[in-house]
Amino acid sequence: MGWLSDKLFGKRKRLDLGHINKLMAPTQGLVTEQLDMSREMMDPNSEMNMKMRNLMAQRSAESGAQAAQQMQKMGAMGGMSPAQAMMQARMAQNQATGGVNQQWQQGLQGQFSQGMGLMGNMTRMQQGLNESQVNAYTGTINAANARRNQNMGMGMSLVGGLMSGMGGGGQT
Repeated sequence: MGWLSDKLFGKRKRLDLGHINKLMAPTQGLVTEQLDMSREMMDPNSEMNMKMRNLMAQRSAESGAQAAQQMQKMGAMGGMSPAQAMMQARMAQNQATGGVNQQWQQGLQGQFSQGMGLMGNMTRMQQGLNESQVNAYTGTINAANARRNQNMGMGMSLVGGLMSGMGGGGQT
């Protein structure tokens, strides 16, 4: 009877989960990329965070060298001894470079917070994608079971009608 109903009414449409996955692939790719980025933000040893640290260290070294140079010039102009000028220069350089690790740690805390927020957003996005796929799959299964139950009901009715027709014919 399936082929007859297929010929009369056309084949039943079925969801193609592979097609749904293809449609969702661009979004899935972005979610994956964002998750990778959030993990990198939260990892203190990641390439991104190490580049930030190195850049901060480089900038502070440059500013420390400039401060030291200024102190040496001021010491020479003010008549300080070379040892005093060097000490003042070294103090200026240490002060300029001393806060780098603390600044980097504060930066890491900010990166971690942003990474966690991004990961939370992407987790909710992924959950939505997965729930859509589960709902589509569940709908397919439910539809197949409903058709099966309907066919079984029709078959049982047909068999019941045949049985009652056979039993009724012998008594007349």
